[in-house]
Amino acid sequence: MKKLTRWSILILLIVLISGCSNNTQTSSVTEDTLTGAKFTFFDVGQGDSTLIQADDGTTILIDTGRHDDNRILIDLEKANIKKIDLLLLTHPHSDHIGNADKVIKQYKPKEIWMDGLVFNSAIYERVIDAALASDAKYKEPRRGEKATFGPFGIQVLSPNKLSDNANNDSIAIRLTYKDIAAIFTGDAEKMREREMVDSGLNLNAQILDLGHHGSSTSNQPYFLDAVKPEVAVYSAELGNSYGHPHREVIQWLKDRDITTYGTDVEGTVTIETDGKQLHVETDKSGTPKAGNSEGKQTSEEPGNAVPQPDTININTASAEELQYLASIGPVLADKIIAERPYKTIEELKKINGIGDGIVRQIKEQGIATVK
Repeated sequence: MKKLTRWSILILLIVLISGCSNNTQTSSVTEDTLTGAKFTFFDVGQGDSTLIQADDGTTILIDTGRHDDNRILIDLEKANIKKIDLLLLTHPHSDHIGNADKVIKQYKPKEIWMDGLVFNSAIYERVIDAALASDAKYKEPRRGEKATFGPFGIQVLSPNKLSDNANNDSIAIRLTYKDIAAIFTGDAEKMREREMVDSGLNLNAQILDLGHHGSSTSNQPYFLDAVKPEVAVYSAELGNSYGHPHREVIQWLKDRDITTYGTDVEGTVTIETDGKQLHVETDKSGTPKAGNSEGKQTSEEPGNAVPQPDTININTASAEELQYLASIGPVLADKIIAERPYKTIEELKKINGIGDGIVRQIKEQGIATVK
């Protein structure tokens, strides 16, 4: 057997160390404040809204929070926003487009993206009216399309075509700034995540906006493995009735050593980048954990793939079924359940947030009953 000399041993050690370093992923997260671009995941309760800004003034807003919570308008004012280059509304649920009509009127976005799904709600109709009345370029993007806004590049990951399910028809994108990428999927669920993985498009990103507020209907292990994010953020309200974020998702993230932030416990989450590294700041300290004591997934997910019933008995319907009624979102659905029983549809007006207009729309819709 050939004897190893001192030099051969040294060379072997160098080769081994070099080989090990090639298999080690170096984190790009730093303690240092960075300039270049900024992602602000606003704390808007059980809703979603993210502001993306570049130092050259380019501004992109993804979703606008809940219709019954105007915090996003206050946040945009505090951020000294003067204009919006792109307003991207992932899908027409009220917790994502709730303030879009006001944002359109006040900030006059140059371009508006929506998925094109026609939705039966007064909120959606207000947003469409505001978009049509504006001078914005309106677009319904599909998978594979690309766009550039200032230093940001965007590739659309989904949908390829509409499925008539509001969650699954969410616009999903991969946004890049130099060497940094971020993925936003709205409320797209696992079937769409599988389609994105199978599409062959580049899903790798350092930042992941967790789908559907951290629900296990999204954020599947195979999707997390395709994205390989260093940092994940979910938007949810503390103590929400949906159990967001779900126990399974928190565990899947831990298993992959993905650093996770949540607006429910940490408030607004801000990620700065110079195009190579990330710096994360939060409004307050907190540790993301499963959204209810048992960590169970609730069955009453807003927008689940359940066929619309021919009739909805407001005295017995689930929160999800009630959301098929005109202008009824998750908050009002919970309030309707809390005030049962009702003798007439008119009695819905005793609920704060439901007035003559909504009752009229529900009656015109023709599917609500009390028995």
